[in-house]
Amino acid sequence: MNSTEKRWGGASKVYTFRDESYNRLVDPKKTDKFTRKTDAFHVAAAIGIRLNKTAIIEERDHRVELTNIYSIDPDDVLWTVISAMYPDDSGSERFEKLKSFADFGIEMLEKEFSTFGNLQSSIESILAE
Repeated sequence: MNSTEKRWGGASKVYTFRDESYNRLVDPKKTDKFTRKTDAFHVAAAIGIRLNKTAIIEERDHRVELTNIYSIDPDDVLWTVISAMYPDDSGSERFEKLKSFADFGIEMLEKEFSTFGNLQSSIESILAE
């Protein structure tokens, strides 16, 4: 287990309840979409954190593997932010919150993308709320 995995409560993989949203918003061949799921995760997590909103998940939903933990936080930026927000939570509790922020953010991005057709306008619309 590497140091990044230890900080996040032993997690080595990032999972999402919104894999279909990522699939719709990521296409390395299209300039109006994200080129990698990791990039989409970063923006989605930032949106959830900025708005302080997490996804509403139904028990029947299941998580799908998105990427490795070291891919989303190689410089501990997300760890620093989530730790400041939730200083009393364990690493695994912080990890769950991060994933929930990202699930909320990707859900909002997909909704706005269906309206605007590009990421910049979608992000601007979300942050204007």
